[in-house]
Amino acid sequence: MNRMAMLGSLAVAVLGFVLLSVYVRQFQREATGGEPVELLAMRQDVAAGAPLTEQMLVVRTLPASYLEGRQVLASELPRVLGVRAAIGLEANQTLLWTDMATTPHDRSSFSSRIPKGMRAMSVVGMGRRVFGDLMRPGDRVDVLLTKAKPGSEAKVVTVPLLQNLLVLAVGSSFNPTVEDASPVGSDSVTLLVTVDQASLLAQARRDGTLSLVLRNEDDLEINEGLLETDDSDVLEQEKRARRQRRLRIEKVD
Repeated sequence: MNRMAMLGSLAVAVLGFVLLSVYVRQFQREATGGEPVELLAMRQDVAAGAPLTEQMLVVRTLPASYLEGRQVLASELPRVLGVRAAIGLEANQTLLWTDMATTPHDRSSFSSRIPKGMRAMSVVGMGRRVFGDLMRPGDRVDVLLTKAKPGSEAKVVTVPLLQNLLVLAVGSSFNPTVEDASPVGSDSVTLLVTVDQASLLAQARRDGTLSLVLRNEDDLEINEGLLETDDSDVLEQEKRARRQRRLRIEKVD
């Protein structure tokens, strides 16, 4: 009888230990962002226009909760081999679908430069008329929307609509390595977007004004929690001063 009780106690202790171990592992996974996911990253620097090879890539892990839809999974390696880089890529950065603008099948076709799952959308009035010849395919931009805010009080606001979009084409030129061949006067910019982002842009431009803000091609950071801007931010000195403050501005060559 005592032996059976001891065996029962031992079994309960073992079961408790197993359950505790499972709980601890689950807690650790949740605390660190979930299960690790294998992603493709750059083993070395790669110039814009260079086709990607397996030797240029390495596998890195990232917690699932930090995963972006634009990041390329390690299991999708065959889909990116031979695809040309749309911009210069740096060692150790994770590879994004938006970093690639061509496919190995038909490099003469513009549609072949759109990664699967993404879309190309043109925004008229944002090309030469605004940037002259300064913008090139492969650049990255943010999109601002200015429109009247719904409600009884007439109020015009500007909001950060989308960030870090890849420029696929300026006018009719979609090759970042050659001189712009767009017709004189062309003022359209074609952006690489998701379906949701395309829907958002289409709705925004229906009754608002879109503005593009050019950013450094290596700056991939998405700023969270950006506020809308209204007349008070422009006219009130204290609010203007707050917007003026910067931590540090890097030297421009």
